[in-house]
Amino acid sequence: MERRLLVLFAETPVHAGGSVSTGVVDLPIQREASTRLPVVWGQSLKGAIRDAARDAGWEIQDKGQKVFGSRPPGQGPGEADGDLVKGDVSFGDAQLLLFPAPTMTNTYAWVTSRQLVSRLNRKVELVAPGLEPRRLPSPGSRGFAPAGWESQQAIGPYVVTLSEDSAIAGLGTELASLCCPSSNAFQYTRDKLAKDLLYVGDDVMGHLAETGTDVSARVQLDYGTDKQPGSKTVNNLFYSENLPAESVLVSVLTGTKEALDAVSDLLDGQPMQLGGNETIGKGMFWCRVHDAHSLREARA
Repeated sequence: MERRLLVLFAETPVHAGGSVSTGVVDLPIQREASTRLPVVWGQSLKGAIRDAARDAGWEIQDKGQKVFGSRPPGQGPGEADGDLVKGDVSFGDAQLLLFPAPTMTNTYAWVTSRQLVSRLNRKVELVAPGLEPRRLPSPGSRGFAPAGWESQQAIGPYVVTLSEDSAIAGLGTELASLCCPSSNAFQYTRDKLAKDLLYVGDDVMGHLAETGTDVSARVQLDYGTDKQPGSKTVNNLFYSENLPAESVLVSVLTGTKEALDAVSDLLDGQPMQLGGNETIGKGMFWCRVHDAHSLREARA
């Protein structure tokens, strides 16, 4: 079995819905129970990738069943209860790596922490064993950033004292290569990520990821009936939470080389729809898929 690193870069706000409302938010996003960090569960990720494969004609070619396994009984030709087969690829949860936050310098920056980078290092070790992780400072109550971010900085609602550290600049350059497709359309984003990456304490990161999501009100307008023409009422007011655009998540895909190559060809450098509210412009990710070779190239 082989593994690949899947990187998801949010082009739009994304609503991968959770199951229980929280406070005033009727439709929250998926979060880990222990850390409260945003996540996209593996089953949601698998469903979105399967939809992308279906749009590419995989179901017709039978490739879809080989990679994803059988569809539910009764939804495919010849798929009775006893004929179900397991797919060749396992889809891990997509965990948070970078979170965008408004700043007084350069409008916004991507924020990460020791915990999030540690998780990335563990995933990279699964895909490219022996690739030495970058040595990064321990932020504590301070933070670190590339040149130009020294002194106290407003990061969302928090004020953090940042110090320059060349290791963070190197990490930003590496992540720019890992997260962004190689086309010229992403040149600005690659350049910005390389110089606007902030490395903060886990407590600040947790608060930002908890309070910095997009929450929008949704209503249904009723413009009246034949008996009351011209009247307008507001029905079904609810609040929906979204992971902000520019967020970055990472997952590990495990499977046979043939199946992983097929998924890589399908996704790498391409957009993918995930989550709800597609018809109002939500849920688009750009995808990168990395094997051990491309991870080592990004580190070089």
